[in-house]
Amino acid sequence: MYSLVILALGALFLYCFHIYFPLIFSVIFVFFWTMVRRLHLQKLKDLVAIRIPDYIWQAFYQRHPQMSTSSQQLIEEGFKDYLALHLWQKNAYAMPSHAVDALWHLLIEEFQGFYQWMCKNTLGYELKHKPHDTQPTPMQKAAQQQQLMNTWQVACQIHHLDPKTTKTLPQLFQVDTQVKWENGIHFELPLLIAMYMQLLISSSDASPTVANSSCSSSATACTSSCSSSSSSVSHSWSDHGSSSSDSGSGSDSSSSCSSCGGGGD
Repeated sequence: MYSLVILALGALFLYCFHIYFPLIFSVIFVFFWTMVRRLHLQKLKDLVAIRIPDYIWQAFYQRHPQMSTSSQQLIEEGFKDYLALHLWQKNAYAMPSHAVDALWHLLIEEFQGFYQWMCKNTLGYELKHKPHDTQPTPMQKAAQQQQLMNTWQVACQIHHLDPKTTKTLPQLFQVDTQVKWENGIHFELPLLIAMYMQLLISSSDASPTVANSSCSSSATACTSSCSSSSSSVSHSWSDHGSSSSDSGSGSDSSSSCSSCGGGGD
């Protein structure tokens, strides 16, 4: 769509003003844009094709014996969806699922080799994270909420949903409910849309994303956007340069409703 518009503008300049440069530029731009898009789509296909080995799932069920094997596919797809956010666009993203977060921690803590291979063969770098402040300041809370909306926007786009009008939650936001994760995160669709619209209106550039997020992301939200069956939720953020296997624990359920984050430039 956009490539056709650019080519049309280049042809218009040639026809009206007999200027060749805009058309040549348009052809070169569309060529490289097409190549980048093909590479991007191929990486998405490669990510979808990856399967987490059985020995990792055995370790997962040892950590979480209350979970049934029927939850495996939903959690795995949720984790790949989370990686796809960073492949779609580098930014700061909150992790909206404790179940998916549990798999993420397991990979980092016990299966670093597989995790590094998975990240580098899809993202091109290793996605790392470390604990976030357990008692965030109002400014940090606002940043965390914005990062949840980053996740909301791109998760919707990946599944061809309009984040302003969707009638269903994207898969990543449903995992905890579907697998009945203890102390999971349960989102309410109308309130997530309301949060997204509010950030669109309040943002000076009418965008819910945060540019130059310093390679960090926070768990985020407020009681109006989701509910948790426990008053204690963990907070952490990511850093491409460092990692930690520990997660912080907060006592204020209104300060966050997600666990970990990743991404940023």
